[in-house]
Amino acid sequence: MKKIISVIIFLGIINFLIGQNLPINFENGLVTTSTFIDFDGGVATVLTNPNSSGINLSNSVAKIVRNGGTTWSGSKIILSSNLDFSIKNIISMKVYSSAPVGTTIKFKLEGLVGSVERDAQTTLSNEWEELKWDFTGEPSSFNTLFFMFDYGNIGNGSANSTFLFDDIQQVFGGYQIDLPVTFEDNTFNYTTTDFGGSLSQKVVDPVNANNKVIKVVKPTSAATWAGTTIGTPAGFSSNIPLSLSSSIMTVRVWSPNAGTPIRLKVEDSNDPTHTCETENNTSINGGWETITFDFTNQAPGTELLSIGLGFGWTYNMASIFFNFGTDGSSAGEKTYYFDDVWFGSPPNTVNLDECIWNNNKQNVIIFPNPSKENINIQTLNYIGIVEIQLFDLLGNNIINSCSRNLSIKHLKKGIYILKTSCDGNISEIKIIKD
Repeated sequence: MKKIISVIIFLGIINFLIGQNLPINFENGLVTTSTFIDFDGGVATVLTNPNSSGINLSNSVAKIVRNGGTTWSGSKIILSSNLDFSIKNIISMKVYSSAPVGTTIKFKLEGLVGSVERDAQTTLSNEWEELKWDFTGEPSSFNTLFFMFDYGNIGNGSANSTFLFDDIQQVFGGYQIDLPVTFEDNTFNYTTTDFGGSLSQKVVDPVNANNKVIKVVKPTSAATWAGTTIGTPAGFSSNIPLSLSSSIMTVRVWSPNAGTPIRLKVEDSNDPTHTCETENNTSINGGWETITFDFTNQAPGTELLSIGLGFGWTYNMASIFFNFGTDGSSAGEKTYYFDDVWFGSPPNTVNLDECIWNNNKQNVIIFPNPSKENINIQTLNYIGIVEIQLFDLLGNNIINSCSRNLSIKHLKKGIYILKTSCDGNISEIKIIKD
C-alpha cells in the first residue's frame, strides 16, 4: 500500500510539473483549477467551454471572474522552467469577453529577480479572438505568468468582468529588427510601441501600393509627448553606432502639414535615463520627404550626445514623435506616416528592390534569403547586371563581384546590403546571413 501511495504521489508531482509549461490548452487535465493562484479579487477556474464557436471549438477553457479587490486583480500560474524568448518571442492566447472593445489585458511575467509587463487590447466582444504579447529581447529569467484582465478597473462580478481564455503558447513573431528598417521583410518583427496616446500600425503606403509603412494617428486625446518606438521595448538587435563624427539618422516621413516638428530620440532599452534627442521640421504639405536628424544638434533641455558618449552610454532604441510639443486637443486628430529608418544617409537608389532600365521596372530576386552559405541573384526581363557589391550596415564594402552566385558562408550572422548595378541604375536589397 505504501508503494502504491508513493507512486501516486510521484505521478502527481510529475503531472504538476509537466502541466505547468507552455503550451497550455486545458484539454489534458494537467492544468486544473488548483493550478491557479488567485490574487486581489480574481478567481480562476477550468471548465467546459461555454462558448464553443469561431476560432475556439475546444472542450475545456479557463475562466477568470473579477469581483472587487484591486484594479490589478487576477490569477497566476507558476511554470516549472523559465521562458526562453530567443526564438519564440511572442506569447499568444485566445480570449473571449463581453467587455467593451479596447479592454486592456495585461500579461505580467515574474522570476526570482525582476518582472516585465505587456498590454494588449481586445478588438472583439462576445467572440473568441487571439491576442499577442511581444517579449522580444527579454531574458530567460521568468517562470510565473500573471493574467490581469480589464487592467486598471475594479471588477464587479458581472459578465463584463468575466473572461474566458485558452491556448496559451509561445510563437515566433519575426527576428528582432535592426537598422535600416524598411518594414518590407516579413521575417522581421515590425511591432511598434506607442505611448502618450499615439496609435500606430503597419499599413500599405497610401501613395505606393507596393510599399509598407507605419501609420501613426495622434488623436485628440494624445499628449504633447505622444510618440512611437520603432520596434518593441527591446529596441534594435545591435547598438546604433553613433559618434561625434557619425551622428546622423534619416527617416522618410509623410505629414499633412509643412513645418511640423518631428523629434527623434535614441536611448538604451535597458536604461531609459540614457537618451539623446534631436528635432527637425517637415517642409512639404501632404507628401513624402526624407528628414535628417543630427544628434550633435540636440533638442533643448535634453542631454548632449558628447556627454552620453563620454559616460560610455550606448543606444539601441529609437522613438519618433510627430508634432512634438503640441497635444491632440490643440492640433485636432492628425495622421502621419513614416518609413525607411537609416543610420547615416540612405543610399542614392532609384527604388529599393527594383532595377530600372529604359524606364521599365525589372525585379531583382535574391534567393534563398536568409541564407547560411550562398545567395543567388536573378533579374526578370533583364540579364545585364554589371556589378554586384555587398556592404555591412556601417557601409564597409565586403564583396565585389559580377557573379550571380555569391558565397557568404565566411560572413558573420547579421544584416547586409546587396547593391546591384543595371546599366548605371542601382538597386539596394537587404539580405540576412543566418
